[in-house]
Formats: sequence, C-alpha cells, structure tokens
Amino acid sequence: MQKPLLALAMMLGLTGGALAQADPRQAPVTPPQPSRPQSDANTEFSPQPAANSLQEYARILGEAQSQLETAIQRSDDEPAENQQNAMTPARMDVKAAAQQVHQAMRRAPRELHDEALYEDAERSVREDLFKLSQPLTLDDKGGGARQILNTVDNLRRKVEQRAAGGRAG
Repeated sequence: MQKPLLALAMMLGLTGGALAQADPRQAPVTPPQPSRPQSDANTEFSPQPAANSLQEYARILGEAQSQLETAIQRSDDEPAENQQNAMTPARMDVKAAAQQVHQAMRRAPRELHDEALYEDAERSVREDLFKLSQPLTLDDKGGGARQILNTVDNLRRKVEQRAAGGRAG
C-alpha cells in the first residue's frame, strides 16, 4: 500500500510533510518554510552577548552607525528602484545596515535595560526599521534610515557621556 501512495505523492509533487500526514502511523511533520519569516521567541535582546561596559557599548554603536552612514552615502547616488520597480542593491545595503544598527542597540549592557534612554531609542529604531522594511514608496531616499542614524547617534553620545562620568538620560 505504501509504494502506490508514495508513487502517487511523487507524481503530485507532495513533500515529506504531506506524506507524513498521509501515513496514519507517523506523526504529522511541519517542515520549515523558508519563504515565511521565522519568529524569534526572544525579541527583547540580541542573540549576540550584551556589551560588558558602557564604553564597549558606545564602541559597538559607533561601528554600526559608521556602517549605516557608509551605506546611506552609497545609496544617495543611485535611484531607489531599478527598471523592474525593485529595490536596488544599494538600498538593500541600507536596509541591512539599519538592521545591524538595531542588533547593535540590543546589545545594551544590563545597566541600561529598563531605562528610558535605551528603551525609547530601541523602540524608535524598531519602528523606523519597520517603516524602512515596508515602504509605501521606494523613492524615500533613505529618510527612514537617516532617522535611525540620528537615533543611534544620539544614543551613542549619551552613552559616551554616561561612561565618562556624566549622567545623561
């Protein structure tokens, strides 16, 4: 019985998950779907370790900020979309650099967690990143990315000030 079922499934182009559901002796298997984004169960913190100090965090933010600045500068010379109305590689680089800024921000040392300084900046970047990922029009020319750049620059300066002994918030 299994061979005819397998042959029929192959002719119909069914995947292993569908075959498992067709065989009552096996538990249903749901294969990963690469075209569907996988949710991260812990969206609060970065998968990378938190910075050990405010100085290290300021350095991490500065590096991410520099990468985003470079990507924005490169994209300024290109149209936002190509002839097929798709996002250009330079614009994709801006989006990737903006995502890296968000990942860097999420590496905040524990002493910044639950503080408005960090929470407001992280929320702002997350919202701007969503807008950048879901643009109403591609001809924004990096407006959302520039807002992210301003936010991370402000956070970095305040973290540097706090690390130097001043209280910023």
